[in-house]
Amino acid sequence: MEQIEVNVPNGWSWKKFEDVCVLKRGYDLPTHARSVGNIPLYSANGVTDYIDQFKVEGPGVITGRSGTIGKVHFVESDYWPLNTALYVQKFNGNYPRFIKYLLEFFDLTRFSSGAAVPTLNRNSFSSELVCTPDSIDEQKRIVEKLDALLTRIDTAIKLLEESIVQADALLKNGLSEIFKTLKLNHQVVPLSSVVMINSGIALPTVFKNGFSNGEIPFFKVAQMNNHHENMIGPEITFNQQISKEHKIKIFPKGSTLIPKRGGAILTNKKRMLLEDASYDSNIMGLKADESKIRDDYLFAFMRTIDLANFVDASTIPQVNNKHIDQMQIPLACLLEQATTVERVNSLVKKTERLNIKIQSQLKDLFSLKSSILDSAFKGKL
Repeated sequence: MEQIEVNVPNGWSWKKFEDVCVLKRGYDLPTHARSVGNIPLYSANGVTDYIDQFKVEGPGVITGRSGTIGKVHFVESDYWPLNTALYVQKFNGNYPRFIKYLLEFFDLTRFSSGAAVPTLNRNSFSSELVCTPDSIDEQKRIVEKLDALLTRIDTAIKLLEESIVQADALLKNGLSEIFKTLKLNHQVVPLSSVVMINSGIALPTVFKNGFSNGEIPFFKVAQMNNHHENMIGPEITFNQQISKEHKIKIFPKGSTLIPKRGGAILTNKKRMLLEDASYDSNIMGLKADESKIRDDYLFAFMRTIDLANFVDASTIPQVNNKHIDQMQIPLACLLEQATTVERVNSLVKKTERLNIKIQSQLKDLFSLKSSILDSAFKGKL
């Protein structure tokens, strides 16, 4: 780890992580894989399918390579790891279930890189030092202790995480019902007929090495990962003079921004632009025709849209103008639009308050779990 304690527990020693176990990247899914057989096929999110060959001899430990870094799963039987996960194939004489807890304690998220989709590079942590017991019997003793202490905590964590998913699903259903009723009572038009579609621009050369000189923000798609409904905290700013000299296009405030290209689309994020700004080519902006619809009504409507349903079936997910044509928005009067926005915001705020409460409980449970793991891997359990 980052610092070595002088007092190493008796029978323990410091080792490089690569000498404790070896993480290897999962195989690519073969084109002929099909849903037969009894070997579970794993992705970063869990079991997704079954295939009858290319198995890995169990047991094993799987952890997310990208996106879901830090989630660790122990697999008792033979399994098939997709290329979306890293898996432990070689334990170097260690107890497999002990490695599962070690990975949780090790906190692999510290070794991730990439803003839009964090990715774990095993080379970045393979030389890190970790203190572990040399005896398999001691490793098994620690696992038995941790199983007894952490099983209830893990169960509680799982239930709370499921509660968040359920709350978000209820929110989505509630918003859909609001707009479903509006569609029954009002004219429905293609979204493209009441918005201006503004695709972002390639990063100007002047910004390549960073730039901060002015009041106009330039946003990158990675900055949609904030936990706000609005685009905030630009890494790059510029002024009108720079805009004219380098012909940098500026887009209007009030626009609803969505990811246009890449894995960010699948995160389904929408953000409001609070000021005139520019943004990169991985972002698409939708600006309401305010004679027909309000900016906040457009944003409320976009909350009901799952962008994953509109991506092109290509190597790189992408939302294009034609997909905006497929989105149908009810053309309520401006007064009713304002009332709708109030209802939507009220429902969103109730869900947010519930999620904040659940997140606080989760934080406490993770802290308790971290404390127990810390004691275990300092030989104090």
